Amino acid sequence: MKRLDRYVLRSFLVSFLGSLALLVVVLIAIDVAEKIDDFVEKKVPFTALVRYYQNFIPFYANLLSPLMIFLSVLFFTGRWAQRSEIVALLASGVSFWRILRPYLMIAAFFSVVSAFLQFFVIPRNVRRIEEFEYKYIKNRVYFDQRQVHVKLAVDSYFFVRAFDKFDKVGFWAVIERYAGPLLTERYVAEEVQWLAPQKAWRFVRVWHFEPDRRPRYQAQLDTILPLSPEDIIRSELYTRTMNLPELWKEYQRQRYVGGDIASLLEMELHERAAIPLASVILTALGFASASRKRRGGVAWQIGLGLVLAFVYVFLLVIAKSALSGKSGWAWVGVWLPNFLFTAVAGLWLWRVPK
Repeated sequence: MKRLDRYVLRSFLVSFLGSLALLVVVLIAIDVAEKIDDFVEKKVPFTALVRYYQNFIPFYANLLSPLMIFLSVLFFTGRWAQRSEIVALLASGVSFWRILRPYLMIAAFFSVVSAFLQFFVIPRNVRRIEEFEYKYIKNRVYFDQRQVHVKLAVDSYFFVRAFDKFDKVGFWAVIERYAGPLLTERYVAEEVQWLAPQKAWRFVRVWHFEPDRRPRYQAQLDTILPLSPEDIIRSELYTRTMNLPELWKEYQRQRYVGGDIASLLEMELHERAAIPLASVILTALGFASASRKRRGGVAWQIGLGLVLAFVYVFLLVIAKSALSGKSGWAWVGVWLPNFLFTAVAGLWLWRVPK
């Protein structure tokens, strides 16, 4: 590693880790201030709080890392430019692209680490955060899952009127099977229970209906379905609690059965790869915009960075919303901001005086 590389690495790490740590501390303070009444009222154990923030910190640190990398590059590169250090390097024969190289290498390293965390570590953190909030923060609403419809296979459907997400018990459950447009079989149960050890469902007080046959009654029916309680209890963080193997398996299953959330899962898969890669793109863009001395100094550079970061997030949200639910096209909504910002960064780097 050359002296220039070490210099860039040191400046990068000091600026990035320092700003990220400061922002995480601020987020923790805001979270504590917001939930302190719940902590006191529910008498949350100290060990549970420690575990909660052990998961809170990596989740938000990884979520904010592309933005903080971008702002860090703007800050320390703009400071170098104001002190004419980059001009001195260019005058001594160091090429513009040679100065950029360590930036991209460091950003690529953080991008790979972030992607690994997104695929394998952060989902576990999200799951534990959600478990803590349901136990101590959110009110325990037993039957908040009502009128749930799930597609089991290409020709079969499941319906439950109300489902208790804590005890895994539902009321008035229906299974229907079709041959084309014709209903061929229908089960109606007053109660359904999840049998965790057997990974099966128990239907209680069941009526079985078939065309041209009298209805049949069973006191109890145990069966295995391609359905788990998690398929019914889909919280706002449903897709974010699955690691890569779980997410891919569920995506393939939803595509097979024609499930409504296949596009949502597809978007989540692409997003976990696209967001970490944004670190490299934003690093190149930050270097291009901050590598020349400007009137207004570093403050102008930081202001420009915040505007560009807002534009990136705005494009991501708009594109995802526009293409949400369109299976096969969901990836476009996630990658579109990266494509646009790559073009802008390339054009800006090409136009910067060498």
